[in-house]
Amino acid sequence: MRHAHALSIPFVLPAILTGCEIAMKARIKRLASGVKNYLGKDRTVKGRKESATAARQEINKTRFINVQRRINIYLRALWGSEFILVAIPADPGSRSVRKPYVAKNFIHLPDACHDPAPGGDAHVTGLDIYRAAAVHAAAHIVYSSSHFPDQSLSKWQKAVISTIEDARVEMLAILQFPGLKPLWSMQHTATPLNNKTAGDYLDRLARALLDETYQDDDPWITEGRALFKAGDLERQHVSVEMGIKLAQAFRKNIKFDVRSDLPGAFYRDDNRCLWKPAHDQHDEEEELPDSILKHKNAPLESEKVVSTSENIKQTEQLIRRPEGGEPISAPFIYGEWDYKSQAITPSWVTLREMLSKPGDLQIVDNIIAQNTHLISRMKTLLDSIRYGGLRRIRKLEVGDEIDINAAIRARIDIRLHMQPDQRVMMRTVRKKRDISVLVLLDLSNSMNEKVKGQEHTVLELTRQVCVLFADSLEKIGDPFAIHGFCSKSRHFVEYYRLKDFDQHYEDVSKARIAGMSGQLATRMGAAIRHATYHLNQQKSGKKLLMIITDGAPDDSDVFGNKKYLLLDAKKAVEEGGRDGVDTYCVSLDPNADEYVSRIFGAKNYIVFDHIRFMPEKLFLLYAGLTR
Repeated sequence: MRHAHALSIPFVLPAILTGCEIAMKARIKRLASGVKNYLGKDRTVKGRKESATAARQEINKTRFINVQRRINIYLRALWGSEFILVAIPADPGSRSVRKPYVAKNFIHLPDACHDPAPGGDAHVTGLDIYRAAAVHAAAHIVYSSSHFPDQSLSKWQKAVISTIEDARVEMLAILQFPGLKPLWSMQHTATPLNNKTAGDYLDRLARALLDETYQDDDPWITEGRALFKAGDLERQHVSVEMGIKLAQAFRKNIKFDVRSDLPGAFYRDDNRCLWKPAHDQHDEEEELPDSILKHKNAPLESEKVVSTSENIKQTEQLIRRPEGGEPISAPFIYGEWDYKSQAITPSWVTLREMLSKPGDLQIVDNIIAQNTHLISRMKTLLDSIRYGGLRRIRKLEVGDEIDINAAIRARIDIRLHMQPDQRVMMRTVRKKRDISVLVLLDLSNSMNEKVKGQEHTVLELTRQVCVLFADSLEKIGDPFAIHGFCSKSRHFVEYYRLKDFDQHYEDVSKARIAGMSGQLATRMGAAIRHATYHLNQQKSGKKLLMIITDGAPDDSDVFGNKKYLLLDAKKAVEEGGRDGVDTYCVSLDPNADEYVSRIFGAKNYIVFDHIRFMPEKLFLLYAGLTR
């Protein structure tokens, strides 16, 4: 028994120790799991609270894309002119909303505005902020005729001058449109109790100059009111005079901080448009880039004082001029198809018609001289298109020949003692071509690349095709137009009208075709919609849109999602089809079959792998499409 007991100890003891170790590990695991579950629960609750807060903030926002069209109509109703509105992208790392600003002819507004307003005024909605901001920025464009030079001015002086200039343009707008006063006044909430910072005093001054019912007995505010009331608000430079005087009169022991002392009324822009950049001080020609509602050659304020009524009257007949570009039309706003939501995003793309710079007419003459052999081969085809169709008009009392079938029916009626139809003659006439054609050119940067195996670029080939094609259509007599497009994000789609339907193919059109250039990207959907718009203005029975491109739709603000613009272009083609516009694509990209067929359909495109005979083949294609 002792032997057996002694033998059992070495076996039993390790088993006991192992069991204790397993139990201890299990207990530790349960404790750890409990702590983890507790902490996880705490984090989940915290995360839910943060998510709920973020969700409420998203709900209480007015989005720019939802009100852009309304704001455009609002500004047009006030001043009878178009203004270009651009959304300021939200900062992903910040929940704050960026302030509006005016720069280079564009009114930049935040992507979203809180509703109610950030200041806590429940009666001020996001739409009110958008309206106030847009009208205030437009007032700067209309009434701020030139930049202020900022040499030898301190930051405090510039801040006071800017506040007075804000009040000046608002007062001039209120004199013209009194209903704007309550829109702006309700967004100023400064009171005499706000006296801690220089920004507080600027806010009080801004409210005092706008609202005469606001009570503020501070001597500095009182002096500012007196200067503003006595000043000639028609002169823009009066803001500088009053601002310098008022800045020197500020005797408070408070320092101005340019970062923190920002305007309290959120709708007011940052006034960057008022100050002339240092590198532009010597350039008098660039004095007026921010005023889109005036003539380029209008005299400066020092030469002539333009009254408010004259300024307003000018806005009905002025053309905007972009930085370094040619005159443009009013902006066209189009929606864009979002395949993820399966819906059109309204008022999403801004397109402007631009006049292309004219080129050397000798370029066009050289193209014609180098292709005389091709022109002679196409002459026979031209005649067949022009005269190659006859149509018989039957049931005529007076005609060129007897309609045998009608004569037989009349004879049968006589035999049956019935009144015969006396319209037994017919006339043969040539078919009238009832078609309008718009050739839409992709003028993106890729057109500057050389054709594979050739010395000339894709743009030069496209120009050659346009010259020969236009010359041929002019001889046929078909109404046609040649337009082009390029883009730089959804806010900047440029559309060039090289030759219009009601314009003869002469030196002006030829010069524009000679001067066309490749630049930027290819937002095809918006261009197709605008080309469809122009075709719908024609009264032809058949409308054809021919697109010449060398690549897939693409743009600078669409990253890694080629499907988005591709399907938007497809949707634009479908919309045109419902309006009676037939769309056909001519692609110069050898690898285009996959995406082009998806956009235009299996039978509505052609890809030129070898472009040696492209002009002739293109005209044969046109003949087949329009017969």
